[in-house]
Amino acid sequence: MRLRTPLGSASRAAAGAHRAPPTGGAALDGSPFGSWAATRWQYTRREPPQRQVDVVCDLGGSVTLSLSEGTYVLTWDLGHGSRSLAGAVALERDRITLRPHGTEEAEALWFRRSGDTLALSADDSAWAFDGEGHEEPAAFVAVLVRL
Repeated sequence: MRLRTPLGSASRAAAGAHRAPPTGGAALDGSPFGSWAATRWQYTRREPPQRQVDVVCDLGGSVTLSLSEGTYVLTWDLGHGSRSLAGAVALERDRITLRPHGTEEAEALWFRRSGDTLALSADDSAWAFDGEGHEEPAAFVAVLVRL
């Protein structure tokens, strides 16, 4: 899931990405709807040299995600002021598709919920590892707790 900034914004749409859902952990026991705070929000560069950035742990940022029937709001703060992104959400089994308002691009995420913990992942995300807004292909993993 991309955190869009003025320097770097959307690239590829991931809605058509195919991959097996994440394995391990507890079985899916409910929908992802609710308000969530990230304890991990990590991007891993897919091309050498491999690099990981965790927005929460490494950058000291905060990320919250509110999901409801048909709508989502993603809010993040990396120490330069809070930003938000909102749009439509579609849920299909263990997959969430997010489509920001005003765009046809979509991002598909696998999810697994166990109690008050929500895990998200995607192979086809991006992050500006250079800090200059140039997004590079990245795998994405997040762990969130219910607010």
